[in-house]
This record gives sequence, structure tokens and C-alpha cells, in this order.
Amino acid sequence: MTKRPATAPADCQRPTRRQALATAAGLLAAGSARAWGEPPAVSIKGALLDGQAFASEALKGQVLLVNFWASWCPPCRAEMPEIEAYYRAHRAQGLAVLALSMDEPADEAKVRELAKAWSFPVAMAQQCKLAGLDRIWRMPVSAVIDRQGKLVRQDWFVQSGLNAALLDAVIKPLL
Repeated sequence: MTKRPATAPADCQRPTRRQALATAAGLLAAGSARAWGEPPAVSIKGALLDGQAFASEALKGQVLLVNFWASWCPPCRAEMPEIEAYYRAHRAQGLAVLALSMDEPADEAKVRELAKAWSFPVAMAQQCKLAGLDRIWRMPVSAVIDRQGKLVRQDWFVQSGLNAALLDAVIKPLL
């Protein structure tokens, strides 16, 4: 029978209470915002269809509705007039809208043609850098970012499309 050493090697020793508390405090401090229920900060940067640079950080102080859509998606195109009307009615209260097209770059001309009907900015998603948002796996889908730049609603998918009542329920309290 082998004898156990009286003390374990340094790399196998049990941490002291102070070390355990320090480690726990460090883990708490380093925990992600999302893991602790705080909404993550969102960053969207890129070029709009008109060539202007866009950065969501410049819109702090406004509520931002980000809509992911595509020209080949009938439900996407169907909800855009409702989003346009809602934007026109609430932009003076601090609402901003950004439409991010999920189309391929080869379809940019089609996207530009459709975007002529809207007064809010439009960009090609592939030409933007997104942070703080999950993967987009269906469309149309929207995200809402509050006045502090924090994500309030993500993966907002409505089979019948967004309408004024649905937009009011989420956005109006933030305005």
C-alpha cells in the first residue's frame, strides 16, 4: 500500500477560504451581462445604401428598431409599410429605424429600388459589423434597442408581420 504524502503538491492543494472567495468575486465581476440578466449593449456599424457611415452608438438617446429583411421574402416586404408608417408617426419622439437587408450583394439594385419607398435608412447586412445580437435564422425579424444602447427585444418574429399595436406594446414605453 502506498502512503499518501502529508501535504498535497502545490498545484493540487485545496484553496483557502480567502482564495475561494476571491475567485468567486472575480467570476462574479467577470460574468457576462447577458448571463446576469442585464441586456447586452448592441453595436451596429457599416455603410448605408446612400454611402453614409452608420454607427448605432451615434443613436444613443433614441430607441432603435432594427429590422432584418430580404427582397425575396414576401412577409418582410409586407410589413415594411407598417414599419414606415410607425416610424413617421414616432420619429419626433425619438424613434429610429434601420432596415438591414439579408440579400446577397448581387441583389443590391433590387434592395435599393424597394428602399426608395422608405424614409428610414437601409443597409446591406453583409456590409455591417454586428455585436450584441444573436444569429439571424429567420425573417422578418426585428430587434429593439433602448435609449442607452441596450438590447430590449431580440428575435422578434411575428408570423403575420409587425403592426402598430405590436410596435406600440414594445416601443411606446421606451419613447
